[in-house]
Amino acid sequence: MMALWSAAVPATANAQADPAGAPTTTHHVQPSYTRGNITRCPSGTTTFINTSDLDPGNVSRTYTNGPTTFKATVDATGKYLSFTTNSPSFTVYVKGAPAYDTYSYTGTSAHPNYPSDTGLHAPLAASGRPATISHYLVCGKPASTVPPGSCEASGSLSAYVHGTDVTAYIPKGAWETSTPGIDVVNVEGTSITNTQIDTGTDVINSIATNSVTGQSVATANNNHVYVLKGTGLDPSVSPNPLTDAGTGTISFSGGSATSTGVAMDAVHNKALIGLSIAGTAGFQYLNLATNTFETPFATQDPGGQISEDPLVDPVRNLVLSPSEDNNYEIIDVANTASPKFFEHAVTADGELDSAAEDCSTGIIMAPAEFSGPSQVFLADINNPGSAPRAVFTPGTPGTWTAPSQVQTLTGSNLSAGASAASVAQGTHTGVITGEFGGDALTAVAMPTTSGAGAVPAFTNWVTCETGGDFQMGLDPHTLIAYQSPNGGHAIALMVNDGATQMVAVDLTKMLDGTTVPATGNVCDNGTLPATAQTFIALP
Repeated sequence: MMALWSAAVPATANAQADPAGAPTTTHHVQPSYTRGNITRCPSGTTTFINTSDLDPGNVSRTYTNGPTTFKATVDATGKYLSFTTNSPSFTVYVKGAPAYDTYSYTGTSAHPNYPSDTGLHAPLAASGRPATISHYLVCGKPASTVPPGSCEASGSLSAYVHGTDVTAYIPKGAWETSTPGIDVVNVEGTSITNTQIDTGTDVINSIATNSVTGQSVATANNNHVYVLKGTGLDPSVSPNPLTDAGTGTISFSGGSATSTGVAMDAVHNKALIGLSIAGTAGFQYLNLATNTFETPFATQDPGGQISEDPLVDPVRNLVLSPSEDNNYEIIDVANTASPKFFEHAVTADGELDSAAEDCSTGIIMAPAEFSGPSQVFLADINNPGSAPRAVFTPGTPGTWTAPSQVQTLTGSNLSAGASAASVAQGTHTGVITGEFGGDALTAVAMPTTSGAGAVPAFTNWVTCETGGDFQMGLDPHTLIAYQSPNGGHAIALMVNDGATQMVAVDLTKMLDGTTVPATGNVCDNGTLPATAQTFIALP
């Protein structure tokens, strides 16, 4: 180490001139000096590594989440750190004595995002050499953005965003109906001819799409699972439909089925299916790379229930399952063969009916069915660790806590109460609707920061009706939101009872008071203007 330091800093006077000390050894990144302490990553970044809660904090650590990896190694002296990573943008903070050094690798010409570096250190001590590292933080971006369609719950329809086109896949059926078939329609662009996919006598209840591969997965009310491509069945999959492990049925307030829905994990190319395991509620993964099913696993929810619309967070490797017994189960599926369960009881004026999440912030929400005005459970599960941040306590099952609240949305009165929810990823904008009739929806502005221990809250919301004799569909919930590839607005898609009509609502315009004036969180005209919605006839 003496030779290393001598090579990096030829003269002690040079080192003393800058209390930050010498640049890194491999890529010569010059740190910046800040007097004081740092124990949390800045808002808007993801915490890869934080050793400030450890004693000692100068220990090697590895971060892995989905495709993102960061391996930090501290040498035997406790004074020098090296790393390897695939993150495109990150910053390393190294604390020692009364100050810390900041090393920026943020993917710019001034701060290249090197995949490795050596010789990172804390500021200089009185001796003129680096102080012993007391702790360090690595804060950055995931290695890849979550693909469109990820972080969406297993509701009825899916939105396939590809280039500047958006295509919707819409089941004709529901848990309590007997109509087979799947509609495939253009929402934005004209990439297909609107059509219907024949599913024989199988009643399809849910569809999810992997926007990376273009494959969609559809579950029937029995145990048949269809893999779609374009406007038909995927010819590369045989047999098609596949057969999952479901037997018996499980029931919800909106109906019952053997296979109850599907959510997509586009990062790992897997589909999560909710299903009955001989009458017990649980889940099973379908590996779309091999078209094979993994071993199913049962919920550990105290009431034995899963959510009507569970969700996969592929960034944090979690399954979110708020259920009608008002238990919010979070399942760690970093190893899908050995899931870990965490439970949390929620008190609300209604029953938790579906999952939604802004995966960029880790803010989760679950609307309470039958609540009026709408009540929505909100929690911040980003940057877990110690209170007041989210805490996951292992057990069989474990428990979780987080900064949270049940927020009442004045003016939001929906059919059957707040039932369905979705977030247009990348916009911090969500939507809540009712079910089994009604034409009202509530657009919500999600929190934009997270992970510091603050209780999350909607910063704005507006409720409007669509008009046009539209009546919201049945279960699973006929709602999904996405970010438009043409302008970036948040768009909600709602399908009516019977799947004969869909309405596309511009949530960004709904929350813009100049486009949709509102008083008391209710739009002044009652119904949305034509500039904020488009009705689409279904085949």
